[in-house]
Amino acid sequence: MTETQKPVFVPDRLAIYVAFALLTLAGVSWLASYYLMPLMMASGSGAMSMGVASIVSSLSFSSIGFFEIVWVIGMAAMMFPAMIPIVLFYNKVATKQESNPLRARVIGTPLFLSGYLIMYAVLGLGAYLAVYESINLSMNFSALAALSVLASGAILIVTGIYQFTPMKSRCLSNCVSPMGFFAVHLQKGLVGTIRMGLKNGLYCVGCCWAFMLVMLAVGAMSIPVMAALAGMIAVEKVIVRGAVWFNRLVAVGFIGLGVAVLLFPRILVFI
Repeated sequence: MTETQKPVFVPDRLAIYVAFALLTLAGVSWLASYYLMPLMMASGSGAMSMGVASIVSSLSFSSIGFFEIVWVIGMAAMMFPAMIPIVLFYNKVATKQESNPLRARVIGTPLFLSGYLIMYAVLGLGAYLAVYESINLSMNFSALAALSVLASGAILIVTGIYQFTPMKSRCLSNCVSPMGFFAVHLQKGLVGTIRMGLKNGLYCVGCCWAFMLVMLAVGAMSIPVMAALAGMIAVEKVIVRGAVWFNRLVAVGFIGLGVAVLLFPRILVFI
């Protein structure tokens, strides 16, 4: 290289393509959530239904199925931006172990993401059934209905406490370290790719299940609550990459909010 020549920055095209694809899918999912959420609310049991009661309305196949569709779309909207590092690592490194890397990228990437979303669909089903039973109990036992504010505050506090647990730390470490994840869980073939997606989704659910419970049971799956949690998750996984100080800050924030809800129930109006 001569003195007049300067190094030219060559952008990582694969990184750009992966980031653009995931952000586009997330954007489309946000748009779909925006239009589907009013339909979900309207599917509740009459004009008196409101909040989460209008979302979790019955055990019919249509109600659960519609909820699962909206839930999975919402998970794609919230989580795909935070998935950029691990999907990029899969495309750049893991696919090179395959006999046909191009096929692995084109077919394997959607399969990996599908396995990931399947685990969130399982979480959604469990959350639906748990909230449905809670609502039924409060309707059958009027004394329990008065404890709804207590339940909301308790969920927020439990979410904060979970941030301190070893399980949270273990799951988060597998989410923020693509190299560490694939070093342990790398499998070849399309079936192996689905299994890796399921495993990564399991770690992500283990990391974020409490946030999703807050979104459903406290925030009633409102778009602003979803956006706030999505931003927090993206910071946690992509920007600070599981930094302990941020984890503790989030914990204190949730515990403080939970205590505030117990002391001043009207705060729930603004959540």
